[in-house]
Amino acid sequence: MQGSDLPVGRRMELYVRSLLPDGYHQRQEELEKRVSALVESGRASDRSVHVWGRQAPATREATTTDVGQFALERVELFREWAAVNDCSLAPAFEVRQVDNRLTDDRYRAIRFPTALLAEFRGDALTCVTPHADEDGVLTVGDRLASLEAENHTRFKPVDRVAAEKPRTDDDSPLLAEADREPLAPE
Repeated sequence: MQGSDLPVGRRMELYVRSLLPDGYHQRQEELEKRVSALVESGRASDRSVHVWGRQAPATREATTTDVGQFALERVELFREWAAVNDCSLAPAFEVRQVDNRLTDDRYRAIRFPTALLAEFRGDALTCVTPHADEDGVLTVGDRLASLEAENHTRFKPVDRVAAEKPRTDDDSPLLAEADREPLAPE
């Protein structure tokens, strides 16, 4: 039998940044345990943990790896969710000018947060934390506490739909207009 009459459950994706100073990994492990506990208690149906680096090139053209492309696609989806929900992902994602001392190249990079939680129902992205709105900043820990207490704030979902044509730097929402201006070196 294909398909199911069961409702689609909440899937959690926890993103953690690698190569952090002492103390951060313990916090990341605590968040991972809390997400796992939500699955074990039935408040979420599945979870995955993704480890990403400190940053990635801010444009598709500058990204040379599949991992970098995946990260940019996710950031694009997260920013789309934030726009639909009148939220900001700043300062979780910062665009910076980076000087590569090995190659003497300069490029724009998106710096990743130390931890990020994305929630899905089916293919629809339903929440991203951390984010800021008119009430302040909602951290990953805050959101997990809300889910643990079964006190859910509902947000507008964004369906994951592949673009019909690959985007270029000029039409990609990865870079806001302010981000297209030259930045000071990191």
